[in-house]
Amino acid sequence: MSDGELRTLFREHLRSVHWTSIETGLINPGVPDAYGAADGRMFWVEHKRTDGWAVTLEVSQVGWHTAHARHGGTSYVAVRRRHSGGPRRGPAVDELWVLWGGQAARARDLGLRGCASGELALLHRSAGGPARWDWAAVLAVLTRSSC
Repeated sequence: MSDGELRTLFREHLRSVHWTSIETGLINPGVPDAYGAADGRMFWVEHKRTDGWAVTLEVSQVGWHTAHARHGGTSYVAVRRRHSGGPRRGPAVDELWVLWGGQAARARDLGLRGCASGELALLHRSAGGPARWDWAAVLAVLTRSSC
């Protein structure tokens, strides 16, 4: 699954959010795959997965997030970094990274390593798999007033 099952996990663990799944395909490329509303805040979330450090956003997705932020909209890119480990990869990981959508171009260009270098703002990171991720902190990020 290209979203790392994040859409399902967000619905399961963030039940106080009113979620709407979005599938625009060729009609309106770039629109994120989930729209949420909670605590008087509305936001969009693009769900991605990676087994390395890349954040694979399409040009249309970068354009949508950039324009949305420019017009005062709130959007996020949630990335599940997951692999089973190995001699070259190190220990297994199952992490959730939440980035501000307005920096989608930088996320695509720098990947998650851009957070470590300080070139990319990281809003939230949890490790240990969905059962150990801090879902209350994820909700707080999604419903705060601005990035």
